Parts: sequence; structure tokens; C-alpha cells
Amino acid sequence: MRAALPYLEEFHQQTFVIQISGDLLEIHDSRVIEDLALLQQVGIRIVIVHGAEAQIHKLLAAKGHDYQTEDSILVAEEAHLPLIEQAISSTNWQLLTKLRSCGRQLQPFSGHFLFAEKKSFSGNFGFHFTGSVCGLDLETLHQAISDSKLVILPPFSLGEKGRLWILDPNQVAFEVATRLRAKKLIVLDTHPLPQFGETDSLEMTTDNVLQWLKKNPDLPSPQRLQLNTLTEACVRGIERCHLLDGRVEGALLAELLTPKGAGVMITNSSYKRTRPARFNDVQSILEILSSPVQHAAVVLRTASYIEQQIDNYLVFCVDEDVVGCCEIISFPDGSAAEIASLAVDKLYRNQGIGSELIQAASEKIRSNSCKLAFALSAATSHVFTQCGFREISPKELPGKKQKNYDFQESIVYGRNLD
Repeated sequence: MRAALPYLEEFHQQTFVIQISGDLLEIHDSRVIEDLALLQQVGIRIVIVHGAEAQIHKLLAAKGHDYQTEDSILVAEEAHLPLIEQAISSTNWQLLTKLRSCGRQLQPFSGHFLFAEKKSFSGNFGFHFTGSVCGLDLETLHQAISDSKLVILPPFSLGEKGRLWILDPNQVAFEVATRLRAKKLIVLDTHPLPQFGETDSLEMTTDNVLQWLKKNPDLPSPQRLQLNTLTEACVRGIERCHLLDGRVEGALLAELLTPKGAGVMITNSSYKRTRPARFNDVQSILEILSSPVQHAAVVLRTASYIEQQIDNYLVFCVDEDVVGCCEIISFPDGSAAEIASLAVDKLYRNQGIGSELIQAASEKIRSNSCKLAFALSAATSHVFTQCGFREISPKELPGKKQKNYDFQESIVYGRNLD
């Protein structure tokens, strides 16, 4: 609960658009509906876009029909329209019923908020009823959300003269999220999450995802469509987009309410970064340096000292939470600078944050025309050697440093910055 509280505060009264695949809704013992209800009840504004892929396929197969797709989008033929409409309506009703059973305070609400027109396909499919979203009844939708209703949008809509158009859930979720300026767009499906390289990183920028898609042309079309949609949503202004395997128990809550998460998160720029410290970072830096599990070589600093030296500190942030820091101490002759007070919050260790801080500090020292960056450690430090430092003699350090420190219990690491 302590870990979740900052997220709940940040997300209070924020709008999340959550797309749920029809396949996931077919899993009877899934508790994802309860998790959605919980998020709505703690003050997050939820808009659900549901698919009905599995339900449509099942109903058409039972009647001996098959259907066509283009780029994973259903081509709704006129002869199949009554069955497709039945499958979507049934799924929508079941979702409404399940959510209503999660609590009396919940107010699930569904309706026609979308405007659509006929979709153009490159293939020759003849007359069909597949549409594209061309508008949104934003005023009514905003009113429903502000009235604390949990809005559910099915993948169909009305067009001119009352014609029904069958829609792609990915496009519906994209259009709703971007037009509502939602805080997040989240896709819950039943596919294993993609592996983005040797690091198995599940935190990606839009550029990284697009490069990965080019290198993986054999990725199944539905997953490619999802990743392209989420990436484009980030480009269009959604802060964070997420792809989750909804079969994993509690994945939605873990992704939203814990630092580690449980799925793929896509941003338009890296949400983890090193930056110069600010005055409002002083308390966070002090707490990190004061942790009892910090290395013995970390010299304790007072709040007053940190405030006075704040311009010499770098911090590493996850979103805007400070989780690591270091200090750069320059010497009068300008030939060398020390990287001191390197520390990382215990929840974020072994993630390369120390290395990021060292590299950023080294670059700043180099930009000040210093020839030597050095650090002291009470034990062998692989983090410094991985960043190009080597063990050096204390005699190579500035005279002032040699006079005011006992090196007998310290290993000195140095790096020439020529």
C-alpha cells in the first residue's frame, strides 16, 4: 500500500483508456474485471474499449461461416452482419453485468459515442460494413466520465442514416484516448509479451519500438497492429502506453501501482533520465544517502551541505522520483574532479543506474576541461571499472585531496578524460 500510494495520488481523477481483447473476456476465471472495478473505485476514471474477436469467430463457425481480414481488421460482410452484431452486443452486455456485480457504487455505462464511415480496404472485398472512426461525441463522453460512470465502448457505431459500422478495437481505443487526451492507453490481451533484445527490457521509447518492428518482419499481424497503435498514440500525446498479458494474475495493478511494472511500457521519450539536481530534490538525496545499507564509502551529508552544493549534484529519476544521486567535487587547479556520494535507492539497484550516473558525471567533468575523474571506494567496485575507471595511486590525486583524506582503507579509481 505504501508503494502504491504515490501512484494513486498521481492518477486520481486521471482518465485511462483500457482496451480488452475478446479472447481475454472468454477466460472465465480471470479477475481483470475486478481489477478494473477497483481502479475506478479508488478515483481513476476508466474508459473500456472491448473487442469481440473470439466471440465473433465462435458464432460464425457455429453457423458454418468463415470471415476475412486485412491487416488483422475484420471485413464485415453483409451476410454475416447480424451474427457479428449479436456477438458484440452479447459481449458488451456480459461485460456490463460483470462490472455491475463488482459493487453497488459502480456505474457501468455503455452507448453510441462514436461516429463512423465506411473503411477503405486495398483488397477487393465488395460491399462490406467495416467502418473507421471519424468523430466522437466528446461532450457526452466527458459528462459521463465526470459523473464517475465507468464507460464501456463496443467496437461498433452508427453512421449516416443509422447504418451500423463494425470497428477495429485498436482504432477505437486510439481515437478515444487521443481525443480525450487520456493519461494512459492500456491494451490487455492474451499474447505473450514481445522480447525487445538481450536485456529483456520492457520499457521502450517510440523510436526503439519502430526500429524493433523493422527488425522483426515475421511478428504476427495482430501484435504488430497493437504495437504500431500504441506507438502512434505516444506520438500523438499520450504520456504512457502499456501492453499487458491479461492472463497474468494482477498484471494490470502491478503495471500501474508498482515501480517494476508487469508489461511493456512505451513512451515518446525516455521516462528514466539523469539530470542536474534541484533544490526540491534535497530531501530525496538526503534519504538516499542516509540509508543504512549504503556503502561505507558514502560520506554522510547534512541537508544544509546538500543545499549549499546542490549545483554539484546529479540525480537519476524514474518519472520525477529521485532514485539515485552523485556529487561532483572540483579542485582549485581544475585538473581533476571527484565523483562522490554515489548512491542508489535500494529498490532500484542492479539496474545500471550507478553506471548512468558515473557516465553523466564523467561527461560533465570533461566538459569543464578536467583531465582526471576519480572516486574512492572502501571495496572493489565493479561499477567504476565497467565505466572505464582503473585503480590508481593516491599520489595521482590533487594535493588538497591527499592531505585531507586517509587512503589506507580506500581504493582509488581514476579515469583520464583526454
